[in-house]
Amino acid sequence: MSCQPSLKSNLDQLCQAQHRLPSSQKGVVLVITLILLVVISLLSATTLRTAINAEVVSSGPRVVVMGHQAAELALKYCEEATVQQVQSTVTLPSVPTIQDYSALASATPKWQDLGNWDSGRVGVFVVPASAMNQAGPYVSYNRLPECLVERLPLANADNSTNSSNSFVVTARGFGPEVASGTARPAGAEVWLQSTIALN
Repeated sequence: MSCQPSLKSNLDQLCQAQHRLPSSQKGVVLVITLILLVVISLLSATTLRTAINAEVVSSGPRVVVMGHQAAELALKYCEEATVQQVQSTVTLPSVPTIQDYSALASATPKWQDLGNWDSGRVGVFVVPASAMNQAGPYVSYNRLPECLVERLPLANADNSTNSSNSFVVTARGFGPEVASGTARPAGAEVWLQSTIALN
């Protein structure tokens, strides 16, 4: 049966009835759309949370690497400063004070005592900011790296010691998230050490 405008009025009513939706189907599209919107929102929130967690996880190794770079810079700086002091050719803006390594076998070296690093600051040298932080888009460190230089004693045959030109250089670097100050650091902390012998 076809719906033509020229047909009688009961045929018109029948055509109109065919195009009408049953009352139980009114608003179903709105409900389905809202359900899909909620599902898409939940998926978006989950994806965002996953991305944030991935960023947090990946930033851990990054700050450790940056702390390692800071410790390497401090180690190199203090090694060079020690060489310049021994050779009396100091050109660096500031240099660490060389500490005497304890001659007693029972004594703890200064670099092993955390009190020297975090509170007492005995012999701890802070690398100048000019050697560390750079202007521009580079990451700046809140806490600058530190080092401690100790002269190693030479043991004689009679167990006495002499002063030598051998040194233990200990450096400690921090990640960019570590706050400035002298308290125990909270964040990435890297220790490096070298022994140098000069003629």
